[in-house]
Amino acid sequence: MRLSAGFVIVVHEIPPARLAELVDGLPGQPIPLSELIGRRKASKSTAGLFAITVDDGVGYNVRALTQLFRARQWPATFYLPTQYLDTGKPMPFQLWWRMKPLLPRRRLSLSSGVLDLSRPAALNEISRKIERMWYCGRQESYLPLTLEIAAVLSDEIGVPITELGPSPITWAEVENLSRDPLLQFESHGVSHTAMSGLGEDEIIFEMQRSRDIIEEHTGRPCRHFCYPFGTPDSIGGAKTSALARQFYDSAVTMRLGSVDEADPWLMPRIGFYTKNSRLFARTKVYLSCAGIRLFRADARKAIASPAS
Repeated sequence: MRLSAGFVIVVHEIPPARLAELVDGLPGQPIPLSELIGRRKASKSTAGLFAITVDDGVGYNVRALTQLFRARQWPATFYLPTQYLDTGKPMPFQLWWRMKPLLPRRRLSLSSGVLDLSRPAALNEISRKIERMWYCGRQESYLPLTLEIAAVLSDEIGVPITELGPSPITWAEVENLSRDPLLQFESHGVSHTAMSGLGEDEIIFEMQRSRDIIEEHTGRPCRHFCYPFGTPDSIGGAKTSALARQFYDSAVTMRLGSVDEADPWLMPRIGFYTKNSRLFARTKVYLSCAGIRLFRADARKAIASPAS
């Protein structure tokens, strides 16, 4: 079955062999993100075309996936949160996901109070609370607590906090990889903070500063943006996409959908994960591209020719 609309896929941390298996199961051909966006803006057909994007700039992941992309000659775009590369420190959500299964199920004495993890449901409850803060809050609403918990765990298992989360790709590696025309490096903001938790001046800083740093290191224009977390709650509405339009040629979300009917500054993507089967990945693509468009076509026919 040939898809009538193009699409963008997104992965985070995933083994190359798993990604290859999922992409091999797709109908269509991968092309550069910039080309796909350009076709959308020019109202040209994107049927049978898709772009591959990779979020967060995790070092081991970028290194492994670039080998896959070069071997297969697949164009790909990596979105980088620049502060992560500047400091080498894990981002708060990375730290939390790595810490969560290691936390002791007991009462923890923190400067902010006692955190009781002894109850069976307690860890999941605090995790849900912290995750909600990621998607709509400022970092100061969740970072101090995350770091306090990390300090307790670090002392308990004898591992430095910086090693509890994954290390980023280095700028030196980005500079080297940027010489390959298959590979694009674009912006994921500075701090990977939800745009909805920031003021206008802070959003402008995140977009402009990250763009300038990436251009400095790659020697190439940085023209595409990825909203941190990518959900409607985390993006923050029309003001954010209007600002993205000032600095970038596109901005991507985590909303499902195809390219053809999308706002280029609220571009949907289809998430692929290690746990997904090949069939599940294909189904997500068909539902996002072919099925929805067929449904809309049927609906238009029904409106044009109502039943008697």
